[in-house]
Amino acid sequence: MLYETFIWFVIIIKVVLSIEDPIVELPNGKILGRLATTYTNTPFYLFQKIPYATPPVGALRFKAPQPAQTWDGVLNTTYLDVSCYQQQGDLSSDSEDCLFVNVYTPTLPTNNENASLPVMLFIHGGAFIVGWSLHYPPDLFIDNEVILVTINYRLGVFGFLSTEDDVIPGNNGLKDQRLAIQWTHDNIHLFGGDPERITIFGESAGLFRAAILESGSFLCPWTYQRNARRIAFETAGVLNSTFCTSDDSSALLEFLQGVSSDDLDAAGQQYMESVSTPWDYDVSQGIVYAPVIEVKNPDAFITKKMYGLLQAGNILKVPVIMGINSEENLLFNQDPVVLQSILEAWDNNLDLIVPNDMQITDSQQHADMAKSIRDIYTNDEPFGTRLGDGVRYSTDTSFSRPVTKHAELASAFTEIYFYQFSYDGLPGHISIHYDGAESVGHAEEIPYIFCSSMLGCHISEFTESDKVTSQRLITLWTNFAKYQNPTPDVSELFQNITWSQLSVEGGDFLFLDINEQLEIKNHLKAEVLQKWNNLYESLNFTDFDTY
Repeated sequence: MLYETFIWFVIIIKVVLSIEDPIVELPNGKILGRLATTYTNTPFYLFQKIPYATPPVGALRFKAPQPAQTWDGVLNTTYLDVSCYQQQGDLSSDSEDCLFVNVYTPTLPTNNENASLPVMLFIHGGAFIVGWSLHYPPDLFIDNEVILVTINYRLGVFGFLSTEDDVIPGNNGLKDQRLAIQWTHDNIHLFGGDPERITIFGESAGLFRAAILESGSFLCPWTYQRNARRIAFETAGVLNSTFCTSDDSSALLEFLQGVSSDDLDAAGQQYMESVSTPWDYDVSQGIVYAPVIEVKNPDAFITKKMYGLLQAGNILKVPVIMGINSEENLLFNQDPVVLQSILEAWDNNLDLIVPNDMQITDSQQHADMAKSIRDIYTNDEPFGTRLGDGVRYSTDTSFSRPVTKHAELASAFTEIYFYQFSYDGLPGHISIHYDGAESVGHAEEIPYIFCSSMLGCHISEFTESDKVTSQRLITLWTNFAKYQNPTPDVSELFQNITWSQLSVEGGDFLFLDINEQLEIKNHLKAEVLQKWNNLYESLNFTDFDTY
């Protein structure tokens, strides 16, 4: 009897260990995860800091990512303590060895049986210069029986420096994302996921069946850098002045691969500060370190203008949810004094408000276009103290115009569900309001879908309306991951609304307005955006890089 009791005790101990200390065997080696719980006490398995690439250091700096090496023993993946170098707001966790993926799953395969759960892979934002996957917890996804995958990718000078030739072609941060998507497709079945049901958040390319684009498009003017080669040499010039007059890409690569990561990060930050102006986040003619059009090379990510590819339907034809927040650029204009100084700078040099993608070289035509753009918002008056009009302009040129144009063009080739997030709740964290402008800024939807007590988010402290909005958003998003349809059934949660696909035939532009009440509306910012479209059409060409 004592022997049998002992045997059962050993079995129980083994079972507890297998539950609380899960081990997954990847092609590269074994990893150790841990059991965790959501804020609703739902158990799930957590695996953080899994290498998906070889550390991009030394001779691999500025190179396309290489698959992860194998390892011996069991790798501890129960915590995440590394972020990629930030070009603003340095973190103590910043490192060049940062290419990790995190997997959060409600269940693991047992007895060779896989639950084949839908997977949502989130690519964090941050203007290509900041961001960290740790800031996006899985609680609400786990509670909706979806696996969440989050990733780190190279940022700023490390991820987007380019000499615009085959020495440093560029776009390494995007190539990191592509490899992470590939890793997820190849390995997610080991975590209970279905590799054929991967939905990504954000713009990328590869092995997924659907995408959700929150407040962004490759047509946004800030997503493309037209002067990357000059920027690369001037960045190197911060550390060695001889590169201010050099044109030798190979010498630049050899030099920058030899400097310390801290010095390179500091040089990138110093350069950005030297060329940045207060209105950069408003007009956004291209983030300093941003994607480029590459020369053809074996690892190329982008080799043609995206507008033309989209217009021709040369895109991955998967269903897409995409949309904007009602007044995106509130995030970048929370100080009225600074905003007024920006508006005065625009009035003093109105050429600043003309997007570079209009490619206007004639000075008089450029001046006339600037006046026409301002007139959309002020009726021939200066921006002056019209703070609301200034914010509206900056929102539309950075987000509303390019995102809606992307949706309009893509809807001819694939399923598009368009939304505007207009709900102004406390979790959004932006309290500023300007007369004449809307009230919900960039990224204010994020706390409603990524919420965890470990990050100071307490849904129990939400108002009832906040809770309903959170439940609506996460259910719309996870429904899409499960069924490729955000409203597959009539639901009281959605006030019995069916979110239909976007069709612009007949001049309509139907979208879901997500506010305290859900409502299907037509013609998003119609009068303003139509005037913008008229200005672009007056240029009599369509060879745009952004829009």
